[in-house]
Amino acid sequence: MRTQLLTLFTLGILFLNALSSFAESVPPKFALGIGLELSSGTFGTGSTSTYATAPVILDWFPTDRIDLELTVPFLYQRTTNTGHAMLGTSVQSPATSVAKSVDRGSMSGSGGGSGGGGSMFGGDYGLGDITLTSGYTLLSDSDTSPNLRPTLYVKFPTADESNGFGTGKFDFGAGVAVSKWLGNWQPFAEGRYVLQGASHDETGAENFVTADTGVAYSWSDHLVTSGFARYGSKLFDNMAAPLEARIKVVWRFSERAYTDVYALKGFSDGSPDYGGGASVFVEF
Repeated sequence: MRTQLLTLFTLGILFLNALSSFAESVPPKFALGIGLELSSGTFGTGSTSTYATAPVILDWFPTDRIDLELTVPFLYQRTTNTGHAMLGTSVQSPATSVAKSVDRGSMSGSGGGSGGGGSMFGGDYGLGDITLTSGYTLLSDSDTSPNLRPTLYVKFPTADESNGFGTGKFDFGAGVAVSKWLGNWQPFAEGRYVLQGASHDETGAENFVTADTGVAYSWSDHLVTSGFARYGSKLFDNMAAPLEARIKVVWRFSERAYTDVYALKGFSDGSPDYGGGASVFVEF
């Protein structure tokens, strides 16, 4: 399955490179991306869960201030020693997307989960929970104000809850992101409160807060790096709250295409022990 994911990622990169050749010089209205993410951890249990996710991401910018992002994740999960991990309701908290902050400032969220795709090599794979995130730039970064961007979030229950990968319920969230360029440095913070649609009595689901805080550095118009902490409250009453550190590198290798690569290290049972990923986007 990992070979299949790598093949999908490679074909996606070739497709995006071909698409970029047709992009015009007008400001982009859309961005299409494909990624590959890997993570592993015990999550406070006696087993180790390994996840590989290949998200397909579509961004739409109807105006200079409004943006929407649709994320469709395809997932492979393997848990050794025992059972399945509850993944479908785990939400990638709204990190500041440095790739987009180079031009317009935008954050993204995505959900995990496995649909009814079957099993392979002792693991499960399939469609995850599709998510939609929207934002509105209330204030633009200027000499007198930071970039202030309220956000809305919805998770669609497309993962198969019968295998323990999702709750089969909608989740809704709202948040705000703040950032400010100070020369080549950009401190940023973003928080979100998520209402889980699943019943607490049946699943132990908790409404939760998730947040990122960190700083980015612009080496040039084409290269930005960042480091930030990701943390929040617990998602379920039998889980620990997440806490992890992340580093990210964003490289715009052409006028309408960029890639970002990240790595993470978890510091609580609510986060993977380690992980990382890469994405490629083309704007048109």
